[in-house]
Order: sequence, then structure tokens, then C-alpha cells
Amino acid sequence: MRTLLSYHKKCHARLAQLAVDRRGLSAIEFALILPIILVLMAAAEDFGQALMVERKMSQIAATASDMAAQQATWTTKNLDAILSGTGTIIQPFPNGTLTIVVSALNVDSLLNTSVAWSRAYNTSAWPVGSTPPFSVSKTILQSGVQIVIAKATYNITTPFASLLRPITGTSTYSYTRYGLNRPRVSDTITLSGS
Repeated sequence: MRTLLSYHKKCHARLAQLAVDRRGLSAIEFALILPIILVLMAAAEDFGQALMVERKMSQIAATASDMAAQQATWTTKNLDAILSGTGTIIQPFPNGTLTIVVSALNVDSLLNTSVAWSRAYNTSAWPVGSTPPFSVSKTILQSGVQIVIAKATYNITTPFASLLRPITGTSTYSYTRYGLNRPRVSDTITLSGS
């Protein structure tokens, strides 16, 4: 019985020592906080990449429409070179899912638009004479003056997208941006074959 009582006192004393011993507390706190810190760092990296791509997509659409609006005549070869060069803006991200369409839209007397010509990068151009696949505000249209429009789309899956899917609701970020300009040199821009 004495041994049991002695053992009980030793256990009680040891537990009392552990209750006041603060060694290792930092390690436990760190172990508890580490997963939260890692998720926050992953989210910062993921959202940082997403914001960078968003900025680059706006730049791609604006650059493509701006470049196409700067001359009264283009050849398909030159316009394709501009689109290819504009596609490099997305770097360092891969450009496999990047699509760019640049087009001149005719504006009739009722301010309806139709495709005058169109060139594309990694996708199909819009058919000549067709109605563009989006509407342009009539407040910026002028009868007889073309509008140069560029549409750029891109999908990216970031390194932590699947980890953050419960928070963001998606594992792929999709972007669509438009650039719009009036012709700089004349009211219309023509596109010729080579």
C-alpha cells in the first residue's frame, strides 16, 4: 500500500511539474498554427498569380486593339505577327489556352455592327459579315466609322487551385477581356491577303 501511495504522490508531483513547465509550448503552438500559415501562404501565391494574369489579359486585349487601329491597311501576315507578339505578354505563364481575336466592325446607319475582317490567335476568326458575338454600346458607335475590337480569353490552373477550391469555388481561373479602339488614320481599316 505504501508503494502505491508513494507512486501516486510521485505521479501527482510529476503532473504538477508538467503543468508549470513551459518548455515545448512554443513547438506545440507552432504545430497548431503552421497549417493555417501554409494555407494563407498558398492563397497569397495563388491569388497573386491570378491577379498578375488578370492584369496581363487586360494588357493583351488593349495592345491587340491598339496596334490594329494604328494603320489604314494591314496584311494578314503583319496582323498575325502582331497577334503572335501580343500573345507573348502572357509570359511567364503558358500560352496554350490563350486566344485572341482582333476584328474591325463595320457600323451602319442604324448603328448595327458587322464583322468587316477578323484575325485570330489560337482560335477561329469571326466570319466576315457576321454579327459580333457580343454587343457594343451604341453610345460609342458612329455610322461609317469602324470599331477595332480585340477579345482575349485565357484559362489558368494555379499550383494551389485544387487546395483552395473549397474557398474559391473553382480550380481554374477563366479570363475574358476586350480592347476597343477607333481607327487612327482613317475611318476604316482594310485587310489584304499576304
